[in-house]
Amino acid sequence: MRQALEAAGGRDLWHESGTAHLLGTCRMGTDPRHSVTNAEGRCWDIPNLWICDGSLFPTSGGVNPSLPIQALACRIGDRITAMVRRGEL
Repeated sequence: MRQALEAAGGRDLWHESGTAHLLGTCRMGTDPRHSVTNAEGRCWDIPNLWICDGSLFPTSGGVNPSLPIQALACRIGDRITAMVRRGEL
């Protein structure tokens, strides 16, 4: 990855030899032109696909993201369950 980033012009790269939380790449949002999912984690392009992991965050914060990821997964699961009960899925 470092070589790819350097080849693309990346500078001041940071490396962690231990574990890390993978974040980004599937941003939540209100506009499909600027996001991958809506605010409920449902993909704009694949309506039967929900994303509920760290990739929903556009960037990392200053704290461990495990609890927010768990909260989002529970919230999204609740929304899917409610949609099933209403017969929308």
